[in-house]
Amino acid sequence: MSMAGPGVFLEQRTVFTVLGIQFWDQTVDQPVTDGLSVTAQLQGADYPPVAALRTYSGFYAFQGLPCLSDVEYPATEGQSQSSPPNLLPFVIKVADSFNRFLPMLFSVDLPLPYPGLFLSNNTVSPPGSGARAYLFSAPTRATGQGIGVVRVDLWDHEEDKPAAFAALQVTIDGNVWTGIADEEGRAQVQFPSPLIQRLSLGSPPGIGQGPPSGMSWPIQVQVRYQPEKLAFPLRGSRDIAWPWSITPSLKSILDAQQPAAIWQQEAGPPVPVWTGDLFYGQELVLRTVPNAATTVFSTLSISQVTSP
Repeated sequence: MSMAGPGVFLEQRTVFTVLGIQFWDQTVDQPVTDGLSVTAQLQGADYPPVAALRTYSGFYAFQGLPCLSDVEYPATEGQSQSSPPNLLPFVIKVADSFNRFLPMLFSVDLPLPYPGLFLSNNTVSPPGSGARAYLFSAPTRATGQGIGVVRVDLWDHEEDKPAAFAALQVTIDGNVWTGIADEEGRAQVQFPSPLIQRLSLGSPPGIGQGPPSGMSWPIQVQVRYQPEKLAFPLRGSRDIAWPWSITPSLKSILDAQQPAAIWQQEAGPPVPVWTGDLFYGQELVLRTVPNAATTVFSTLSISQVTSP
């Protein structure tokens, strides 16, 4: 906007933000407003990545995206509108400098059919939460007060290697929480302790709950693992550094992989669901139980389930 003299407008220019994303922490169900580096890259082209700017409201907004100048600078009143732009595939990369969340990569076609705001699908968002772009805990993430933790090192039973990028679903106290393994098969799922929810019961709240020590809750864990179904949008792209060259798309991790069989006992047979108990104040580490009492495994073995 330009002015000549006090209060006299000469020109006004409208700039449309093609894409804005608000990221959420699945564990505490709160927006993530710091520590993130978010970029967009036109897939299959040599344009450099465009970094997002964080707004005061906590959204990461993009401007100056390649091949979208006609959308960012729409025609003004009295000028003819151009034809609807073609959809262009962009890859969004999200990295956390505080190592709380796994690097995340997903694709989105721009311009969006709604005004500039990215809304995630129901697979990424926990049921009942609405459409949000969630981030997933890294195995290096520190735990906080009142947070339950499930840890696991997943191992491909047949290939004898880490089960990289497997997806976990942890069911406890009627709620389902999602986790993703890193390239070494390490995964951590964090969630509010069921005790915190129980302490809100009673009149007044907390009456009749008893001491927390020794309290436990049944837990179920399912794993989705099918590495040949993973898609790598940036593999083979020029000047792509780690970890993006080995990071699959979030959609392929959560949608494309099929349920795996879990070796809860070394002697087998494998089961579709791991079952056990989570005790108050203790992290739950999932492992395959060995045959010999003197042996200790540090991994949970899983197997791909092939169609008959």
